[in-house]
Amino acid sequence: MIWEWVSLIVLAAVLVAAGASDLARGKVFNWLTYPAIVVGLALGAAQGAADEVVWDGLLDHVLGFGFGFGILFLAYLLGGMGGGDVKLMGAVGAFLGWESEGALHAVFYSFLVAAALGVILMIWRGETRLVLRKLWLAVRILPLPKAGMKDAVPVDTFRVPFGFAVCVGTLWFLAEDLIGGSLLDGAGRLLGL
Repeated sequence: MIWEWVSLIVLAAVLVAAGASDLARGKVFNWLTYPAIVVGLALGAAQGAADEVVWDGLLDHVLGFGFGFGILFLAYLLGGMGGGDVKLMGAVGAFLGWESEGALHAVFYSFLVAAALGVILMIWRGETRLVLRKLWLAVRILPLPKAGMKDAVPVDTFRVPFGFAVCVGTLWFLAEDLIGGSLLDGAGRLLGL
């Protein structure tokens, strides 16, 4: 149990640092993600050792890393996000593991936050029509042979800070996991509603 709390505290610190870095500099740095992956896997092995199943604990967290990294690596190959975002989600998977479906939920919540953030940025910047036109162009061009993401979506398209979305989405999932329900239910219980 102690290793799970240590893991959650370290993960929260990594997420806050990555989210701040992504907002401030538009990047999630390797000096943060590589050690986070190693620490996440080591803490997974420590959790397994506490339960006397070291290899099962390590394997669970390796699978979590593989899922988090793999899903975003596909988006990276299509030109949809940066490498730091991919490694950050891999680190999240390394911390949360696969067996509890932590990595799966963190990816889901992160994409949900990124979509909401994209819509908010699109409206705030007054680029709704431009983005919808580029999306329509992408839908028409991508199925063509030898068409790539760069052909469909020009480089000048605004960027959603996905590292920040990973930070918010994962912390959202962790908060709901800790309180055993949605954040709205938790707030209602706190307020006595």
